[in-house]
This record gives sequence, structure tokens and C-alpha cells, in this order.
Amino acid sequence: MTVHFQDSLNEVSRRYREAGEAKDVDALMATLSPTVTFHSPLSARAGFSGHAQVRELFTVALGALRELRYHTDVGDERTRMLAATARLGKHELEEAALVRIGEDGLIEDVTMWIRPLPALTAMMAALGPGLARTAGKPALAALVGASVKPLAFMTDFGDRTLVPLVTPK
Repeated sequence: MTVHFQDSLNEVSRRYREAGEAKDVDALMATLSPTVTFHSPLSARAGFSGHAQVRELFTVALGALRELRYHTDVGDERTRMLAATARLGKHELEEAALVRIGEDGLIEDVTMWIRPLPALTAMMAALGPGLARTAGKPALAALVGASVKPLAFMTDFGDRTLVPLVTPK
């Protein structure tokens, strides 16, 4: 795999990548503006604003991911596109994050994408209940977990069983 980093252009994106790979939530938060906004890859209705909300999200997400490794960081001093691979349970995933950097040199906006679909639904199955538990809502965690499991199962089953049947050999 080719690794493409433009470190000389942006120190904050380097620190963000290193903190994510180390699962160091405090170091990650130090790269973010206090008014940071995170746009979820799971739902247009699931947005996170400010340090408190984004910290909870990153704590749950980094707790679920293994082997997070960034391989691309390109852009200019105000806008960066970061790409990484990771594992979530049995799934390999790729993520891309568009980060926008404010005048203060901190990240003020993160928009995330995750692929493939089975990994995205596995992330949904990990994050929803995890965030509900963090909020002290165990009953909601159980409900969200039960609601997401069929979707995660169907996308995983379809990817393993049906996609090979319709994909040219």
C-alpha cells in the first residue's frame, strides 16, 4: 500500500492521525476546536457538536476499532482529506474524513464516511448501544442494539452470500 502524507502542510492533521492510531482521546480532543462539529457517516440526523459530545463519540468509536492506521493525508492548510483502514470485529473497514481547520489552527469540522456497507452497519451496531450506555440509558442501549442487529446481519449475509452470486467472475 502506498502511504501519502503531506505532513509539512499541516501539523494538526498529523496530531489527529497519531492520536487516533494510539486511541488517545485526550490527544485527539486537543486537535479539535471547542465548537467542533462531527457529521456522522451513519445518519444525517446524528450530528455531534462541541467537545463533550464529540469526546463521547470518539471514546466509544475508538473503543470498538482495532488496528486503525491512516494511509493518506492530503490537502492544504485549511482542508484535509484523511483516509484510514481499521478492523471492527470481523470486518475490515475504510474510513475517509474531511476535516476543516479554523483560523486558530484547530479542527472545527469533521465529516466522516465508512465503507463497505457491512462494516458501516457493524459500526452502527457498536456505536448506538455504546453511546446509549455512556449516556446512562441501558434500556435504550438494549433497544438500539436489538433494532440494529437485523440490519447488520442482512448486510453481512448479503455481502458474503448474495454479492458473489451477482458479481462477474
